[in-house]
Amino acid sequence: MNAELTKNNVTRYMVNAEFNEAALFFKDGSSLRFEHTSRSNRWARPSADGTMADTICRALRQFRLNAKHLQLFFEDGSDAEFFASGPDGELRIR
Repeated sequence: MNAELTKNNVTRYMVNAEFNEAALFFKDGSSLRFEHTSRSNRWARPSADGTMADTICRALRQFRLNAKHLQLFFEDGSDAEFFASGPDGELRIR
């Protein structure tokens, strides 16, 4: 399942104070950046092709980014949630 692959490879989750930009960082050094500032400006982009971030991005169906969490919904029906629990970017995964 894509959710498990993601959870097993993420090393850090960071989100801005407005909860409209976020990033996941992966064990291979790649990152997946998210932005949701308006209905017309919503995207997810990997740092480079052929990386774990690229693999995860291609498997995404949609994402939800808000003050509660970043939630990823995958084409295979699985989902993963990421929570920032402190200002130092502590990562909680569910």
